Amino acid sequence: MSASRRADTTPAGRVVSVKFLGYLRRVAGHREIRVAVDADATVDDLLQTLARAHGDEFSRAVFRAPGEVHTHLRIFLNEEEARMTDRVAPGGSPAEVALLVVPGFEGGR
Repeated sequence: MSASRRADTTPAGRVVSVKFLGYLRRVAGHREIRVAVDADATVDDLLQTLARAHGDEFSRAVFRAPGEVHTHLRIFLNEEEARMTDRVAPGGSPAEVALLVVPGFEGGR
């Protein structure tokens, strides 16, 4: 196991790498951060942690109501689109998490 992998284990569980894309990059004030999460943390748990850490503007950008993520937000774990109930460290391996705001598109006739 590499030294960087060993560094990804914390008493709290795991450290995941989170990339903020689009509008969330400005709101978060970072392009990428590392966040300690419990070993069994879900995407929802991670978003709640990020909202507490980054304040009201970030929370409003992510959640349309408590526990409800905006429909234009896409979350990816290791480049695969994720659901809110997906674990961010499946099988003990920390995930690469990307948060992306996808602009809405007008459909038409």
